[in-house]
Amino acid sequence: MKIRKLHLKNIGPFDDAELEFLPGPAGLAEIHIFTGQNGSGKTTLLTMLSGVFCNLVSETQSEFGSLKKRFRFFEYDGSEDFIFNQEDCFKSQAKIYLNENDKVKIVANPTWWNSIINEVTSSQVIKDYRPLTTMSGIPDVALSFAAFAFSGYRQIQSERVEAIYEPKGFNPLAQSLDFVKDYSRQANQISINQLIANNISKRALSKEDGEAKEAERYATVLAKIEKAIFDITGEEIRFKLKRSPIDLVVSLNGIELEFDVLPDGLRSLISWIADLLGRVDLLKWNNDLPITDKKLILLLDEIEVHLHPAWQRKVLPVVQKLFKNAQIFVSTHSPFVVNSVDDAWVYDLEIGEKGKAHFAQRTKSSTSQSIETVLRKIFDVDEKFGLATQDKLEDFYRQKDAILRKEKVNRAAFLKLAEELALKGAENGDSLLRSMILSELRQLNRITGSNEFEI
Repeated sequence: MKIRKLHLKNIGPFDDAELEFLPGPAGLAEIHIFTGQNGSGKTTLLTMLSGVFCNLVSETQSEFGSLKKRFRFFEYDGSEDFIFNQEDCFKSQAKIYLNENDKVKIVANPTWWNSIINEVTSSQVIKDYRPLTTMSGIPDVALSFAAFAFSGYRQIQSERVEAIYEPKGFNPLAQSLDFVKDYSRQANQISINQLIANNISKRALSKEDGEAKEAERYATVLAKIEKAIFDITGEEIRFKLKRSPIDLVVSLNGIELEFDVLPDGLRSLISWIADLLGRVDLLKWNNDLPITDKKLILLLDEIEVHLHPAWQRKVLPVVQKLFKNAQIFVSTHSPFVVNSVDDAWVYDLEIGEKGKAHFAQRTKSSTSQSIETVLRKIFDVDEKFGLATQDKLEDFYRQKDAILRKEKVNRAAFLKLAEELALKGAENGDSLLRSMILSELRQLNRITGSNEFEI
């Protein structure tokens, strides 16, 4: 199952917008990347896509609040001739199309004051899936797919764990579509730390009981988490459950550390990769595929937060290969994320008049494009240097153009500025700026037929 089209009307910054999600390359996860300046609707898109899988009957659901904030609610004027339940009366609505034109509709319903509901038009798969996200306990249903949302802003914390803790009502699909989850025991959830601790303890118990296959399964989950982190960061981590007192720590390149003192980027990656793999492993599936081969819908909001650019370049390729049967929707502000994979669909969002957003273009990502090209084409950033130097460079070009127009220019001040820029580039070991200035001066000499412009 894949999401193939999204139509938004009066939701967040969008008045009326439609976006089609085309298939990706075979053998790899299908990736759709949302880019655009702050306020252009990237998170709104992810939130509305999460609404496909939410059961919104109860307003107590945590997913409901995030959706509700983005709707523009109808204000009934009290007129007697108003006809309820007509589609034209819905102030806000979203239509999400699945495979073979199955449709999910989410609307602001004028008959339920300030409420939203979602209506599955045809997909029995979604009808069956939604109730599972609100039930108590691990669903005893063989799943064909599962949907999860995560934000890069989440970081794992040091906390007390038990050797094994499994609340009776824990459901791996509960809060699965919250980008930042509440892991408190009051919310009947298991923290990432406790999921890892449970896994280590069960692995040990399985070995003790001679259950080699089961022990291998638990070991595989931990190994996949640790390998994914290594592939992104180059840091070797191992999770260790200490016995006296019971405490979960991380061995980072051979040094045991509490989670709180790990680098922020590492904590962010562990917080969602470990949580995702742990939850997927606990679910019942209708196949015996490895957990990373399950069919997933992943909604990832700015997962590059806290990550060094070297890690930003690797996070999406690792996730794409790790979950090869997934459909992944990503919002990002990072050109390193955008050009880190080939053949992902990139959707550029723009803000127009009165703060209204629209889809400007859809392109394919390419690792052969330079960061400079991605900055210019996708993020509309033409500047090559920092703000102070860029201002001086633009002043240099203004004076150069004035000279070519034969306007009065202080030549000595112009040459002093050129020398300052060329020297700054050389001092910082970057030859680009110096080469640009010297090239412009040579061109000036050729055009003016003089040797006046030398430094």
